[in-house]
Amino acid sequence: MKLLLDAVLPILAIMLCGYFSGVVGLVSKSGSKSLNNYVFYVALPALLFLTTATAPVQQLANWRFVSINLGGIFASFILAIIIAKVVYKHNFSTASLYGMNASYGTTGYMGIPLVIAAFGPEAALPAALATLIHNIPVITMVLLLFEVSRTMEHSRVGENIFNMIWNILKPVIKNPLTLSVVAGIIVAILELNLPTSIQTFAQLLADASGPTALFALGLGLVGQAGLIKEFGIKKSEIATIVALKLVFQPFITILLILFVFEIDKLWGMIAILMSALPVGAGVYVFAQKYERLEKQTSIAILISMFLSIFTTSILLLYFGEQITP
Repeated sequence: MKLLLDAVLPILAIMLCGYFSGVVGLVSKSGSKSLNNYVFYVALPALLFLTTATAPVQQLANWRFVSINLGGIFASFILAIIIAKVVYKHNFSTASLYGMNASYGTTGYMGIPLVIAAFGPEAALPAALATLIHNIPVITMVLLLFEVSRTMEHSRVGENIFNMIWNILKPVIKNPLTLSVVAGIIVAILELNLPTSIQTFAQLLADASGPTALFALGLGLVGQAGLIKEFGIKKSEIATIVALKLVFQPFITILLILFVFEIDKLWGMIAILMSALPVGAGVYVFAQKYERLEKQTSIAILISMFLSIFTTSILLLYFGEQITP
């Protein structure tokens, strides 16, 4: 429990800093949008570039670990989209953000320190790889699905299919997140050594992405104390998101480890733990940018954060027994 609290409390504290800064007027509530734009266009691209550029390419050949993580991510993402479309009647672009809520966790600034504290330095490599797997596919899917939906909604009957495809791909290709990932992959494949100045520059920006997103999330909650009462049926949306993220995703990950893929025990435990983390603050950045599910996302992040203290503690206690000689 102490390990988890040590990881969770700083996250909640940053969110509270954002909230109280808005309450006392130190920062305007409207500043939340500007802060999230900074994360989306500057800090997050730096994080994705640095993560991919310094990734151990040879470890990407651990297809069992990659497949286990992707299996849980895709299962939760796809089921969330189906529920959003069929049950809650969202359009496809909004449903893609629903999927992001259900599959994108706090792997970077919560997951990595948590598993290293729990399992030791040897957990750093699989934790970093899991973070890479959890970030890039989800972000890419949301960008692509959102642009597909937006293009289809505005396309004209009889429009050239190649124009439609280009209209879909152009915003994705030009997106700073996509460009940063592509640049990072090229650097990793070519095994280029980044100059210290560039690495330090990217690291400073990358380190700011998580705290800034959390601060903006807390700031965005100002004046929304009675938020849940206004939702009506949307309460069930939040409950669905939280259940998919904290229960369904790790459940699928466990099934894959037990019945599909044989994997090293440590790597398997890390895959499960990373899949069971709460909804990531980065989802709120996308929700606010695209102006979809902002309130649902902010509450889902908070509730999943609190509940994960108990659910993740259970996993850590169980894993502790597994690794005890």
